[in-house]
Amino acid sequence: MDYHQHLISPAFSPIVKLPPRDGAALVRELDAAGIDRAVVLSVAYSFADDRKNLNDPDRLTRKENDWTSAQVVKNAPRLIGFCSANPLRQAAIDELRRCLKLPGMVGIKQHWGNSGVSLRNPAHLARMRQIFALAEQLKVPILVHMRARGGIDYGAEDAHIFLEKLMPVAPDVAVIVAHLSGGGGYSPELDQVMEAFGDAAQRRRKGTKNLFFDVAGVVTPEASVADCASIAKRVRQVGASHILYGSDTLPPGGSIRAGWEIFRSKVALTPGEFQTIMSNRLPFVD
Repeated sequence: MDYHQHLISPAFSPIVKLPPRDGAALVRELDAAGIDRAVVLSVAYSFADDRKNLNDPDRLTRKENDWTSAQVVKNAPRLIGFCSANPLRQAAIDELRRCLKLPGMVGIKQHWGNSGVSLRNPAHLARMRQIFALAEQLKVPILVHMRARGGIDYGAEDAHIFLEKLMPVAPDVAVIVAHLSGGGGYSPELDQVMEAFGDAAQRRRKGTKNLFFDVAGVVTPEASVADCASIAKRVRQVGASHILYGSDTLPPGGSIRAGWEIFRSKVALTPGEFQTIMSNRLPFVD
């Protein structure tokens, strides 16, 4: 399984400055990597990024979710869809409810950096508690890119808030933290976040049973020996059974297969630990 993938629609292509990539193109990349299926995370949230100042962002969000659903259906059962919306938009919860009724869409994606969300803002935290409550009500998984915009005011405190204020709201669904809590490589600052999550997992704190982490884009060819050693340590703290492989739109090394080989070659895990990560399948993919 590749638990962290995106498509690039004709509408999103000029925004991200990459060529279009539909579901069939992603399936060809999966075939080349020897990977069976992938979770496609809708990028609909990006159209409501306040920095872009797009006209009618709620309409654009709906269209992107619709397009993603259509691509997932055309390439079933290889692709599994997650809906998305900027949670700070008033229409977000209604849109997520609507999108989750579309064919092939089984979960919720949140991108807090893109959406301008910080758990340290009480209003933002209250809104995210509503989103997590929706996931619990509908019994759907939720994947979160939790790093704050620009990485500002972000650290172990955010992991503690996440565990204490959000996980209790959705106790019965899988919650996935993307990029080992970061986004684009790894650093000592991000390691503080994972240290907090790892400590909670080792103590078997409430809320960690259904908490998972994907490694999409974390281990690049340039990753230092020290960072890779920290990654291995955190993987062992949270447990390999709670680590999911993902490659993202632009995998390290330029392909999904290369991204996996870089991860395997640079992170000092045992063959058994890599096998566990390769074999992890959450209930929503079956």
